[in-house]
Amino acid sequence: MKIDRRTFSLGLGAAALGAASSSTAHAEDKPVTIRFPVEYSLDVTPGIANTEFKKAIEAKSKGRIKVELFPDGSLYKGIDLLQAVVRGDADMTTLVSAYWAAVSPKISAFDLPYAFPSHEAFYKAADDAGLAKAAFDEIESKGVKVLAMLPYDYVVPGSRDSKLIKLADFSGQKMRAIGKVNSATLQAFGATPVPVNITEVLTSIQQGVINGLNTPIDVYVAYKLAGIIKYVNYAKYYFAFYPWSINKKKWDSLSPADQQLIESTAQDVAKTHRARARKAAEDSAAALRKAGVEVHDQTDEERKVWEAAVTKVWSDAEAQYGKPLISRLRSYSA
Repeated sequence: MKIDRRTFSLGLGAAALGAASSSTAHAEDKPVTIRFPVEYSLDVTPGIANTEFKKAIEAKSKGRIKVELFPDGSLYKGIDLLQAVVRGDADMTTLVSAYWAAVSPKISAFDLPYAFPSHEAFYKAADDAGLAKAAFDEIESKGVKVLAMLPYDYVVPGSRDSKLIKLADFSGQKMRAIGKVNSATLQAFGATPVPVNITEVLTSIQQGVINGLNTPIDVYVAYKLAGIIKYVNYAKYYFAFYPWSINKKKWDSLSPADQQLIESTAQDVAKTHRARARKAAEDSAAALRKAGVEVHDQTDEERKVWEAAVTKVWSDAEAQYGKPLISRLRSYSA
């Protein structure tokens, strides 16, 4: 029997296309589970954003994609959580940027004091796709994709026994620090930085390991620190955010439709979270004052003194991370 090669070829093409379509449809119908550990409580504002993401993804996928949240460091925390996402033992996390310096030193530039003196300055940076590409390329080379920048709020200093308004107030203070640049900043202010995971702060204060900390203001409320911390200074020198990250192998295993759904949802949640995080900071300051904590709002004159004290932190960062990145960071506050 004579075979029409053109018909045979077209038949194979149609069969292949049908198989590919079937495969794509199957991939998009496949159940997906995302293991999503975080080291903080779901009651703080990033935890609320994570819960919103979970609800949105599960609703949009009609339950086909399940997001399993593990809060309070119950699965992994700190550097162990970072390594778990890199290895693929955890699929996704929102881990404060300071930890990511272990695999991408230049991300520490975001922690420079007064890099983002207003919320709007940080939002400009978060919306700059060019900055994201430059800032996260090292992280992505380690096998982790960054989907969005989830904002928190300013990491502000609080103490059991000092008002922390003048630089002299930092003398003798052992303060919880978050990463290399934040530690250098606290040292420039005159404090002794001590690395302590957020889950261990209360015990560390009670045992005298630290007598103060630097953390977003709603953490003082969520972790019930008002009975121990007597003074908080809402000084806008360090804006905390979380690279919303997912293991690259996990990402590549998803269908294009699921990738688009997950990334767009993370980005939408991160943007709508901005107003919520700001309101949470305002509400937390009011709650702390009501509980008897003395909350001070740093004045412009006080800020200038603190900024002068950290000049070397900036010059050291420029030498390490390069002038282009540092200049770009400075541009957002212009």
